[in-house]
Amino acid sequence: MITLRLDGRPTIDATATADLTITIADREPVALHDADGSVAAVLRALRRPLTWQQLRDQLALDAERGDALIRRLLVTGVITLGCADEHGEVATARIHSRRADLRPDVEPVVGGSVQLSPYALLRRSGDQAVVESARDGTVVHLHRPELAAVAAALCAPATPETAARLAPGGPQLLRLLAAVGLVDAPGPQPARPPHAAWTHTRSRNGLVDPRLAAPADLDEPPGGPAADTDIPLPVPDLAALRRTDPPLADVMESRRSVRRFGRAPLALPQLGELLYRVARIQQRMEPDPAAGRLYAHTLRPVPSAGALHELDHYLTVRACHGLAPGVYRYLPDRHALAVVTRDTVPLVRMINAAYLAINRESVPQVLISLAARFDRPTRKYGDLAHSLTLRNAGVVLQSVYLSATAMGLGACAVGTGDAADFAEATGLDPLEVSAVGEIVIGSLPGQDE
Repeated sequence: MITLRLDGRPTIDATATADLTITIADREPVALHDADGSVAAVLRALRRPLTWQQLRDQLALDAERGDALIRRLLVTGVITLGCADEHGEVATARIHSRRADLRPDVEPVVGGSVQLSPYALLRRSGDQAVVESARDGTVVHLHRPELAAVAAALCAPATPETAARLAPGGPQLLRLLAAVGLVDAPGPQPARPPHAAWTHTRSRNGLVDPRLAAPADLDEPPGGPAADTDIPLPVPDLAALRRTDPPLADVMESRRSVRRFGRAPLALPQLGELLYRVARIQQRMEPDPAAGRLYAHTLRPVPSAGALHELDHYLTVRACHGLAPGVYRYLPDRHALAVVTRDTVPLVRMINAAYLAINRESVPQVLISLAARFDRPTRKYGDLAHSLTLRNAGVVLQSVYLSATAMGLGACAVGTGDAADFAEATGLDPLEVSAVGEIVIGSLPGQDE
């Protein structure tokens, strides 16, 4: 039997505007408008688990309006779907999308075949197994490890009776998976890969509710003292650049991807000016709740979602006057470079990968890799973080393009990048910090003639 129940022990506070503020531990509060008191009535009724039909009957609302209210509360995470047997709880389903495929009255056809949805993912969450939907974010928590066998057995078509016998609680789990659209009649594999749907549904609000935790500490780390090995970069004269730079309209019109570079390499002052234009820290902003600043952040020449600036600039330098070949990290707080490695093996690999990506027209002089510290935006934006990081990378790439064009340099974004090469060059764990965008820069042909 599938029942509706409150998720944990929510705290409910009424406001003067006919709203209810519902707080569940470790989550942002949920505000729900409740002019007619129907939300409060549902919450009172669910002090004990009820079936969908039992709750419909108690609400004294027509079926359509009652179902809409129940779905609304499921999507906000205030209530969940669950099932139990004589031994206790079997599974709990948490709904994360108003477009979730909910069929509370469905019953698997006796004698027919059923199969796990191609959008279903069986994985570990904490110390539990869960079945999660890549399509709408529904997560079914299995309260007994042996129930994972029921989900796994449904990768191939099977009768409900066969699958249900694999573990105690199997019949109840099967009904719950069917009720949330994770088990259905056998069908073809979708043309679009499920992981592509997974990425898309989590790239914007609406298709999957991120249901965020309250933001953790997001303060920027303080700038440390310069190390002996740090290489200070020349600081350009911004006042002079304002007088001599071409107009933005001209820069936009003349920007092109340059794949053939000049014989003369870049000079260190040019590299420093490019990084100063695009990536330096202009100002540190301390937390000020009265001004809407809940955490410390920095201002830079390019925008970043939440002002988090999770992208670090790593430079793989093959040829630059005044700078030895090697891999460097830009230090935006003090406009300097830190040496990562001068080992020629990773340097050659990364430059060669970029050379192949730009159609082998010219060996890049400098490759800039934008490396994301993935945990930083995730602590604020949850599932949306990766899509925001990719957008941030696009903003930086365009900024490099425009700055290079204004400076009379060539630039070309690299459509592919080798994450393994970057990890080996930097020693960073690619699941924690990894390059998400690259661009090569160099002198223009004819500048050395």
